[in-house]
Amino acid sequence: MLQCPITDEQWLLVGHLIQPQGRLFWGRPARDPRTILDAILWVVVNDERWHRLPCSFGPPQTAYMKWLQWRRSGVMDKILALLSDDEDSLGRRSTN
Repeated sequence: MLQCPITDEQWLLVGHLIQPQGRLFWGRPARDPRTILDAILWVVVNDERWHRLPCSFGPPQTAYMKWLQWRRSGVMDKILALLSDDEDSLGRRSTN
């Protein structure tokens, strides 16, 4: 089962997929991608609606927009696959 927030080891597996591609010199600073990913995973794991996202994750609109972008580009599928593979390998290690 996926967990939220993700561990440092899990972040090392998936962080390179969603790192910002450069710094914009106008507008608001970008949110931390790890916090956004934690927010998305919170919604997915808890099977909740976006508007119920706790304030500690930031605005639900930001998380939802990133979820849409990452889902449409296929990044979210890669992240979930990597995290579920990691969970499977951790489960196998603990049962041996």
